[in-house]
Amino acid sequence: MTGVTDVLVVAPHPDDDVIGCGGSIAKHVRDGARVTVVIVIGRERSALDDSVSDAEFAAETEGAAKALGVHRCIRLEEPSRDFVLDRRVHLDLVRVLREVRPQVVYLPHDNDDDVEHRMVHQLTLEALWMAQSEFFQETGGRPMPAPRLVLGYEVWAPMARFQYAEAIDGQIETKVEAMRAYASQLRHAAWDEGIRGLARYRGAVSAGSGYAEVFQVLSLGSLPSSVGAGGGHD
Repeated sequence: MTGVTDVLVVAPHPDDDVIGCGGSIAKHVRDGARVTVVIVIGRERSALDDSVSDAEFAAETEGAAKALGVHRCIRLEEPSRDFVLDRRVHLDLVRVLREVRPQVVYLPHDNDDDVEHRMVHQLTLEALWMAQSEFFQETGGRPMPAPRLVLGYEVWAPMARFQYAEAIDGQIETKVEAMRAYASQLRHAAWDEGIRGLARYRGAVSAGSGYAEVFQVLSLGSLPSSVGAGGGHD
């Protein structure tokens, strides 16, 4: 991950970025990179957090981003449960990609249990191809170079197989703090405990101890590359 100056994280919903790669985000920030997070789909209300206003929920999102050190958080506010992969949302993401020109991109892995996570996986891979092409001039900006690395993270469905592990021993408390900024989401489930437990398990599996996040390594528009699992360095 040396020499990375710009990172883009594409999250289907608020808090998916924290759960899936919050430790890696904090690590990129520590190393001097600018991290932009795009949250594709807007808030889905439930009976558990209906008393929380939209402004209060937006403040939770901002608090989580601040805890991780995110440079910019962009909310596309696509409709939950009515989300469609149309040209407009593709172009919205292409605009961001051509502006940020990231060396590393994070997106949900391709087999997550949530259908909207799988849709955002498809959206991001297609937008990456579009952003590198000579077409779609209406988005402005020049075609972007191919990212050095595209990684799929886990949220609802832990991956049966992964190709890359990033040690986050020094970032686990920051990741948990960012998750706790989403107080309304903790009414649904103890996500702060869950992400700590999963990171502990992933650290044990990948390195024998510590905390880690694991990822599917993707080549653009194709299957995961056939590289062995390994641990990142603090």
